Amino acid sequence: MQGILLVAWRRRLHCPALTPSDSLYRSTGPWDLNLLTIVCLLTLLLISASANATRKTDVITLYNGDHVTGEIKSLLGGKMSLSTDAMGTINIEWKEIASVVSNYNYEVRLTDGQRFFGSLGPGSVPGTIALTDVFGERSLSWQEVVELRPVEDSFQDRFDIYVSANYSFTKASGVTQTEFRANLDYEDEDAINSMTSRLTLTDTDDETTSSSRITLSRKVYTNRKALYRNVLGGYETNDELGLDYRYTLGAGLGRFFIDNNSRNLTAGMALQVLQERSTGGDTQESVEAVLSGTYSAWRFDSPELDLDFDAQIYPSLTESGRVRADTNATLRWEMFSDLYWDLSIWGSYDNAAIDSEAGELDWGVTTGVGWEF
Repeated sequence: MQGILLVAWRRRLHCPALTPSDSLYRSTGPWDLNLLTIVCLLTLLLISASANATRKTDVITLYNGDHVTGEIKSLLGGKMSLSTDAMGTINIEWKEIASVVSNYNYEVRLTDGQRFFGSLGPGSVPGTIALTDVFGERSLSWQEVVELRPVEDSFQDRFDIYVSANYSFTKASGVTQTEFRANLDYEDEDAINSMTSRLTLTDTDDETTSSSRITLSRKVYTNRKALYRNVLGGYETNDELGLDYRYTLGAGLGRFFIDNNSRNLTAGMALQVLQERSTGGDTQESVEAVLSGTYSAWRFDSPELDLDFDAQIYPSLTESGRVRADTNATLRWEMFSDLYWDLSIWGSYDNAAIDSEAGELDWGVTTGVGWEF
């Protein structure tokens, strides 16, 4: 495979305005190139609109005695992102930090799913923090803290955006593949709202085919530490499966089984309705169950390594014997500072496609290099 190019941009942003809360759980028409262009332009607009004044007064003390002053941007996956005047944005492993001092408010998420909002100070012993909120002060150890997010009032500061593009050309077969991806997360005090999308264009000597998928979800926190309510929807097209379009809308429940500084595992169940039309013009409506799972693992030792896997199975409740499935796996390996090698594999399956002449399975593999900044 020759001529492979992957360009990626990622921005980690902040949490919403302060709201007192003691133990709320935090979980987690056609889609075409014009719509993708609009998403990309919106992304650039958000970037340009985020020129807010910074406050680099947070003090981080390491176990070796060093002090670093800057602005805490986030803590996630065992790594704190700190913006400094002299060194730019640096990443510090959470296990290397002895104490944190900050005059600002944060959302703190623990391994058992509890969420707190308050200010931070040094704990009584190294490796702990003192969290002060409307209910008083509590001491938290490093091992308990999964995520730390500064509280922001600005609308655009609540977004987490990832955009990538991938191009590949195989000379022997004359096959060219272009792929675009966009992920958008927006979080408030009650829920996290997500959009993921993929557009794949495949050119051969004989024809041009495409597949696209956009999924929307809203995970609403509940008073049960490990549970969340989920509302989901989607749009999909796939020439290889003979699918002109498919719309879905559903709701269900999900649960976190693992949520710590190195791994994340969730599973969920839902019911959804769908309307679809084949490329031959046949249409139908049906109801199906949704069984889903996600797994993420990461390592910040050199070289940095990230693995994300998700899978969904859709057994139909109104069409006897019909089962659909979708899956995606992404591996990202840091080759140099902020320069990554990426491998992504995805697949779509339908054992009873409404276009009987189309195949049951479509899949793709893309690889390339990415840049994070």
